[in-house]
Amino acid sequence: MQIIIIPKGSERVCRSCLSSRASWMLGVILFMVLPVTAGGMGWYLANQFSAEDKNQSTAKQIDEQKQRLSVLQNNVNDIQRQSEASLDALSLQLGRMQAETMRSNALGQRLAEMAGLDKSEFDFSTEPALGGNDSDLAGGHLDIMDLKNSIDRVAEAISEERMELGLIENIMLDKDLKQSMDPKGWPVKRGYISSSYGYRSDPFTGKKVFHNGVDIPSAKGSPIKALAAGVVTHAEKSNGFGKMVEIDHGNGYSTRYAHISKLLVKAGDRIDQDQQIAEIGSTGRSTGPHLHLEMFKDGRRFNPRKRLYSARKAKDN
Repeated sequence: MQIIIIPKGSERVCRSCLSSRASWMLGVILFMVLPVTAGGMGWYLANQFSAEDKNQSTAKQIDEQKQRLSVLQNNVNDIQRQSEASLDALSLQLGRMQAETMRSNALGQRLAEMAGLDKSEFDFSTEPALGGNDSDLAGGHLDIMDLKNSIDRVAEAISEERMELGLIENIMLDKDLKQSMDPKGWPVKRGYISSSYGYRSDPFTGKKVFHNGVDIPSAKGSPIKALAAGVVTHAEKSNGFGKMVEIDHGNGYSTRYAHISKLLVKAGDRIDQDQQIAEIGSTGRSTGPHLHLEMFKDGRRFNPRKRLYSARKAKDN
């Protein structure tokens, strides 16, 4: 075998001749080396492609994991928003409950005062005392739904209690209103009944006449108070009675105050119970300073003595 080598950039030609044995040995070597080299190259290239596939698979897995984490993060954000919304709703409900409690406490204090209850026993500004023995059972924690349901039940109970207290207040106010419109009491400071309701001797003529009211002597200028709330129907000078005041108390009741020295009200005025309406005098047909008092029910006079004395006795006690 003849081998010709031509170097680059040189005009010289190298020739080499191999014997047939050397040629055979070279063929054997090439036969053995070429497959090994080709296999090595193939293994190398296979590893390269496998690494690339592995890298691509890993990158895909990373992307998928990122997507899952993103979904989880969104879920967490949703749960957080829902929790915050639930807490805001609970806070708002608690605020309403506090307002309801303040109104109920104020109403309770007012009713306690109206009913004359002991303030130390019914102190609505402090929490009621609670207690109990230790339980052997371990208590469980309330979840947010249990807490919300408990708050709803308490809010409902507070609302119902406030409505009941309101009804009681209306009943008591109505009762107080009726009582304030029922003529009862003592119209002057101290004093006594000097002339009763019924037949008596006329102080001017001595004849037996019917006295339509009661006379209560008192110092001139002493205050005269209304026996009940109502509306003034007359405040004027009248023959025999001198200056007088008449008050309509409703429910068919009315009262008349006569022989007054000074009028402090006029027709149409609204009058409260125990409000001063005039001053003691001796105007009209009178022998001295006193109050002539008459009471009417449905337009008919009746004896005011029992109402006057029972009310004064209770006031003095």
